[in-house]
Amino acid sequence: MHGNWGKISLVNLSSREIKDWVIEEAPYRNFLGGAGLGAYLFFKLKGYAAEPFAPENPLLFLNGPLSGTTLPGTSRLEICARSPLTRIWGEASMGGQVSPELKRSGYDGIVFTGIAPGPVYLFLSDGQAELRDASHLWGKDNYETEACLRQETGDQAAKVISIGPAGENLVRFAGIVNDKGSLAARSGLGAVMGSKKLKAVVIRGRLKYSVADEVRLKKIRAEAREMLKNDIFAFGLQAFGTGGGVGISSAISDMPVQNWRQARWPEGMRELSGTNIAKVLSTKRHACYACPIACKRIVEIPEGKYRMPPGPGPEYEAISSLGSLLRIDNVQAVVKANQLCNAYGMDAISTGGVIAYAIEAFQNGCLTLKDTDNLALDWDQPDQLITLIHKIAGREGFGNELAEGCRRLSEKYGGREFAMQVKGMEVPMHDPRTLWSLALSYATSIRGACHNRDTNLGLEMGLENLETIGKPRTKPYTKDGKAMQTIHAQAMGSLADSAVMCVFAWKGMHSSLDILREMLNAVTGLDYTNEELLRIGDRTWYLKRAIGNLCGATREDDQVPARIIAPYLEGRAGGLLKVVNLLINLDKLILPKIKSERLIRYYKKLNEKVIIPKSFATITGLGKLFPSIRRLHRRIRNKNPQALSNERVDLDFMLNDYYALRKINLQGFPEKEILENLGLGEVSAVLYAEELNSF
Repeated sequence: MHGNWGKISLVNLSSREIKDWVIEEAPYRNFLGGAGLGAYLFFKLKGYAAEPFAPENPLLFLNGPLSGTTLPGTSRLEICARSPLTRIWGEASMGGQVSPELKRSGYDGIVFTGIAPGPVYLFLSDGQAELRDASHLWGKDNYETEACLRQETGDQAAKVISIGPAGENLVRFAGIVNDKGSLAARSGLGAVMGSKKLKAVVIRGRLKYSVADEVRLKKIRAEAREMLKNDIFAFGLQAFGTGGGVGISSAISDMPVQNWRQARWPEGMRELSGTNIAKVLSTKRHACYACPIACKRIVEIPEGKYRMPPGPGPEYEAISSLGSLLRIDNVQAVVKANQLCNAYGMDAISTGGVIAYAIEAFQNGCLTLKDTDNLALDWDQPDQLITLIHKIAGREGFGNELAEGCRRLSEKYGGREFAMQVKGMEVPMHDPRTLWSLALSYATSIRGACHNRDTNLGLEMGLENLETIGKPRTKPYTKDGKAMQTIHAQAMGSLADSAVMCVFAWKGMHSSLDILREMLNAVTGLDYTNEELLRIGDRTWYLKRAIGNLCGATREDDQVPARIIAPYLEGRAGGLLKVVNLLINLDKLILPKIKSERLIRYYKKLNEKVIIPKSFATITGLGKLFPSIRRLHRRIRNKNPQALSNERVDLDFMLNDYYALRKINLQGFPEKEILENLGLGEVSAVLYAEELNSF
């Protein structure tokens, strides 16, 4: 078998038994690997029948067939289990350096079951696995743990995956960390790892795996790198990291402010932008394995109360969730808060989201000083943010409540309208009132509110299209066609998570299915067609949806908070996504046609020095040239009822269209026919047997 080893290391933490689990070729063919294979194995192990912190809940670490190659964007690892935050299917992806090391270890992944009697870590090296005592590491943060384990194993080249105090203390949105700042953050899988008393996994691999066609692999690698070289999105990531998008997102009202109340915050945007972080915190670039983009940033705060040594800087999501969402524009405090989330092992999105809920709940009387450890919760309180992060990670006082996530808090204390969550997962930092299809992405995502399990974000921005699968991309601010677009976007996202491919790098390749197909065929030799790959994407999505149903999810859970699809409470600005679409289309037309290397360098330098740093002003200014945008802004300023009504995202329309196209029944289950047609007859039998048993 090319591209895969055909076996998983199966570790029972209760009995300490470790054995090889040989996987036949058919599951690889039907699900590729990564989260797709993870869902298949999870179903086989009946993980849906186990409580999140039960011994029977399997925790899966899985590579894909592309992992370990030097193809750009293939350095990620998928982690799956039943989520303690949402209680449904949970998955998260991490980049960094660990995925190729796992590939060279002789395994496609590791599956943990059971609960160890005391803290342990797994040492996996060249086909040999061993559980070792980790009691001396319990309580240490991720940075300390990584350093200790490299010294203890005597191999500085070993790669470490670990949890910090948040995972040990079962914070429901705890993440799993490698390379200090590469997190599988969402779904609370760090808490699952903590519940199993598994502190870390140390991996060292020197084995060589086979690919089907080395010549073909080199050819597609060169083509992919050339696409990234000539893509303005990839260059923006290279120049400023994901934080370079702050100006654009803020301009079009995509970046949430003050718990999604306010459309824009120009002053805060200027302080929190990736360009300002690069200017004031002496950053340098850092890359995941074999990635030519190097979108990560190393930052340092040499002195002051937020002092921190050189380490990973915040991504866009953390900048927004720990900054603008809480109306904090102190860039040093936000960077420090992000560093603490990394060290403790916590999802920055959920951390910011639960604190934002708590502030608004406190100000509306749902929470009192007695509840909050005498903290008068308020916006723009950087020191309070740092204090709360410490409390959450240690489940200390009010932190013990915040560690449960905003859905549980709102059910206990009230103020559900302030809890921005879907299926229990806090909403990521992109606004459906600007990117309409994201309302459908969030509502129907298989893991709760998520912008990275389909390609709708890039489609709405104009960064990519669906041309390679023969499907149209919808226009901004329209409800028509969003359901069909989302279905195809979810198939593409499922493929990326199974292959396993970084969505940022793939966006730089325009999320081309042709590129992904050539990569897979060069590595596996299986000669997939586009149609077969899309069928795999659909099969994987439906399997995960059915697992969610088996965990108790129904149609009633496919909703989003009313606030994020209703007109803004403050500071409205609309229509400017059209400007971004125009600018991105111009970049796509211009850059690939420039043949002179000198002109390409000049064009990129212009973007780095002028266009990206001035993106907020550029987009806002160009918007004045669009008659339709001028008219919209005039109607909004005059509080025209029709203009305000037109801003509301019609999620009900999109959902009804989506259910009909997806063949989702009234309970929210995929119909038997669609499951059986996709080769999921066994899943259908279990799902509908469970349905009958529930009555």
